[in-house]
Amino acid sequence: MNFEKFYRYVAVLIAVIALIVGFVVFSFMPEKVPIHWNARGEIDSFGPKWVSAFLSPAIMLFVLGLFFLIPRIAVFQKNLQEFRKQYWLFAAVLQLFFLAFFTATLSPIAGINFNMSVFMLFAVGALFVFIGLLMPSFKRNFFVGIRTPWTLASEEVWNKTHAIGGKAFILAGIAFFLIAFLPSEYFVFAIVVFVVLIAVFLFAYSCWLYRKMGKPEL
Repeated sequence: MNFEKFYRYVAVLIAVIALIVGFVVFSFMPEKVPIHWNARGEIDSFGPKWVSAFLSPAIMLFVLGLFFLIPRIAVFQKNLQEFRKQYWLFAAVLQLFFLAFFTATLSPIAGINFNMSVFMLFAVGALFVFIGLLMPSFKRNFFVGIRTPWTLASEEVWNKTHAIGGKAFILAGIAFFLIAFLPSEYFVFAIVVFVVLIAVFLFAYSCWLYRKMGKPEL
């Protein structure tokens, strides 16, 4: 089986499904629907129904378009070709994540209520774990992965940073699962602290590794 094509078709199919769902539910929606939730996972803003029905599908189609465009304009064409299967798997899972979020935003219209913040923590946590598992397979490029001046300057720094970065993303995903069990008033603070720590660590690690290796050339 050609997995690259399979994942690409799946990514397109998910975006099309979201668009169809948007058109189907639009006619059943009241004029004002929930469009925003606060940190406690409670609805705090209402807006026109077209926002709820079509904004998420539009974002999904835009992101999908970027995935098709990137291989055509990328600097490291050969590198992208080497992990194109993982590239489209990432696209498909990202589209699935958007679809899950889209479905969750429509649930109050069907009378289904739950804590949106907790749902998003689990969804983002699962996405981070998936990215962490996939990250070591990413090859050097300007669009996908940990793009610091030092990872882009050196293939070896890129590979080693993504090896440890994959573990960091998996830990971040698990941390998001655990944060979901904290009181809701701590959600935003815990997420920001954890994300900043990981970002700073990976940025500093790639710099340290580059200098340790004697500043290798491109």
